[in-house]
Amino acid sequence: MLAADYGRRQLLPKEKAQEFKLPEQSLAPSMGHWNEWVHACKTGAPTLCNFDYSGALTETVLLGIVAFRAGAGFNWDAENLKASLPKAQEFVSKEYRKGFEVVGLNG
Repeated sequence: MLAADYGRRQLLPKEKAQEFKLPEQSLAPSMGHWNEWVHACKTGAPTLCNFDYSGALTETVLLGIVAFRAGAGFNWDAENLKASLPKAQEFVSKEYRKGFEVVGLNG
């Protein structure tokens, strides 16, 4: 298991960590997420962890939390933002008061 945070990393179990070798670097070093964002705004270039990747990753992680809170697994329709389990759907959307609806979200 790898626990990593801001360049620090720890492999567990420690006995196996001694034999681990880092892979060759395949991405350019980050200029920092603030600078990447400004650079992307000015040039149109993607950031190292752009929304195409991070959005889907975040959705996956949050759906795991929804399954935990619902107490069961479910199938997810990403296009329509619908869970196959009604209890899970309760955590995904809600009905907004008149005048406060969010256009484009199912609620």
